[in-house]
Amino acid sequence: MPTRATRRLMELLGYKALYPPQEEALRAGVEAGESILLATPTASGKTFIAMTALTNNLSGGIGFYTVPLRSIAQEKYRQFKVLEKLGYRVRVSIGDYAEGAPRADIVITTYEKLDSMLRNDPSLYKRITVLAVDEVHYIGEPKRGPVLESLLARITSLSNPQIVALSATVPNAWEIAEWLGAKAVVSSWRPVPLREGVYRQGTIHYSDGSTRSIIEETGHAHVDLAIDSSREGGQVIVFTQSRRRAAQLAAKAAKYGSRLSYDETRAREAARLFRQTEGPSTLREEVARLLEKGVSYHHAGLSNRQRQIVEDAFRSGGIAVVYATPTLAAGVNLPARRVVVEDYYRFEEGMRKPISVAEYKQLAGRAGRPGLDPYGEAVIIARGRDTVEELMEDYILAEPEPVESRLGGLRGLRHSILGTIVAGVTRLRSVVEIHANTLYARSLGTRKMGSLIARAVEDLVSWGLATLQGDTLAPTLLGVEAARNYLDPESVEVARRLLPRLGGAGDLGLLYVISSLPDMTRLPVTRREEDYLLDRLLDEAPELVDRLEWTGPWEMRVLKTALLLYDWINEVGDEEIASRYNVGPGDVAALVDTAAWLARSLSGIARMLGHQAPGERLALLEKRIRHGIKEELLPLVAIPGIGRARARRLYNHGYKTLHDLITADPRELLKIPGIGPGVVARILEFTGRRDEAEKYTKMESLRGKGLQALMD
Repeated sequence: MPTRATRRLMELLGYKALYPPQEEALRAGVEAGESILLATPTASGKTFIAMTALTNNLSGGIGFYTVPLRSIAQEKYRQFKVLEKLGYRVRVSIGDYAEGAPRADIVITTYEKLDSMLRNDPSLYKRITVLAVDEVHYIGEPKRGPVLESLLARITSLSNPQIVALSATVPNAWEIAEWLGAKAVVSSWRPVPLREGVYRQGTIHYSDGSTRSIIEETGHAHVDLAIDSSREGGQVIVFTQSRRRAAQLAAKAAKYGSRLSYDETRAREAARLFRQTEGPSTLREEVARLLEKGVSYHHAGLSNRQRQIVEDAFRSGGIAVVYATPTLAAGVNLPARRVVVEDYYRFEEGMRKPISVAEYKQLAGRAGRPGLDPYGEAVIIARGRDTVEELMEDYILAEPEPVESRLGGLRGLRHSILGTIVAGVTRLRSVVEIHANTLYARSLGTRKMGSLIARAVEDLVSWGLATLQGDTLAPTLLGVEAARNYLDPESVEVARRLLPRLGGAGDLGLLYVISSLPDMTRLPVTRREEDYLLDRLLDEAPELVDRLEWTGPWEMRVLKTALLLYDWINEVGDEEIASRYNVGPGDVAALVDTAAWLARSLSGIARMLGHQAPGERLALLEKRIRHGIKEELLPLVAIPGIGRARARRLYNHGYKTLHDLITADPRELLKIPGIGPGVVARILEFTGRRDEAEKYTKMESLRGKGLQALMD
């Protein structure tokens, strides 16, 4: 019998009954505070179990729901806000790493942001009463795995919260559960049955031995499979491994839009909204035209708003088929009746490699819309000489690879140890004990872990981030600054090496330093781009050429990233940036967000290293990166609603300072393109002219209501 809190939650969410895996989780004691690892298929109700733990066991503390990606955090926040009706304060926290935890009962956040909160406020360890970890299989992912594993090791060593770990693909669930001190709840039950098969030459061969004939009418297997499902009212997601191919395949499918079934009214509305987004006009027009045909693509090159429009249109039936890279399968709730795996190879480190079984299972898990589809289908398109039998054996009938630790490298360990000692654990023996509690140490032995810890500590000490005296390992002020800004410890050493040489080489020199840091994501470079990048370097900062040690492949990636950011802060348009660097608005947004964080963090580090002038310039550069502007526009973008484009228009029309706006005639402001009544109202409000602002706020509310409303 569910507890009263669980029954209230069920009533709030409209649940009449629970799914079998949910009932099993309740029997395992999740309501009573037992830690569990719930390994069940997509759409089997895992989020409800996390909500159950949170609403039953907060006990005056804070509950966290952690995810690997910001986009997932935003989606989960929209789901969890319903808990405010039960009296809980729910917040999402995905912003500045230096910020502490928000005032809330339940916080939705990413692994990295929770880690940074604990570094900035170590008392938080004792206040966590429930920790839900979504997509816990990310422990086995190279980039985020070390962060998640070390975070869980520290939390379980320094606190005693209820852990609710969730995943659709953890074949070694009992091993991971034992490590977490949790009970494993494993089930293959799905709300929508899943059929898996391999497509070749007009036939889907299913794993149960049955087949389905597909009319080969377009010459493109992925389009034929989409049309076949669409005729029966099913939507389709086609997964491929590159952004370019996703766009190319979507363009081919759009030619057959008349054969697809979709809501044309909603498709046109999605196209209209997409045209209104920011970013290159060519991209906006390309996707809008696809949407009008009931087709789209979806990848990280699109902005958050653009991806949201595509997802909403798909959910509402305005899209029949979406072509996506695997990022769509990483937690975004967007199921389809048929999932098509168009490409099961990807290029990694210059080599063509097959995707893992675990990744295939993640993609296949998107098949089947609960309440809409009688079944879900996952279909692999056989390529080249690969046979139906081989693909059936290698993917459909195969077990996913076990989740294994990725903490074996020094980078993740240095990061974790610094975070541990900043949290107040300064006895070396205790640091070793905490890291002996990692999955890596448990699986490979404490001796190897001890050797790695010794090397990591040696690096932290030699880089000036920590001191070691006897059994006491303490952070220096520099170490505390790095940890609380969530910097990779090696970033401090890179800054120490590069700032004396490049700190005085202007904005591009500082952007080159930022782009060289281990924390920075760098853009790929093709051979044909190298000459262009070197020419740009000679044009923009010839003094920088002699200060660079070498311009090999890695340095070219650094240079390309730095030049993109340089163009961004000098107000080069979205269209031109996209063309020069072969990027989308999502790429630019991600680079800008990371670079602004690093500029602010490096500003304090530079000062502590004795580089006062570069430190001050980095503080200024952070604001310019965040807004994408020249320095002269900084006063104007302080006004809410004034971005880089409007600020430039105001400046060019003579409104160069806040004083100019304090004395401005609102009627003259309205004559500036892109400055409407709502913007004028915000300017007047910001400059203290509240009575006048009210008039223009009313004017804005009447816009679009017709001439008669304005006259009235």
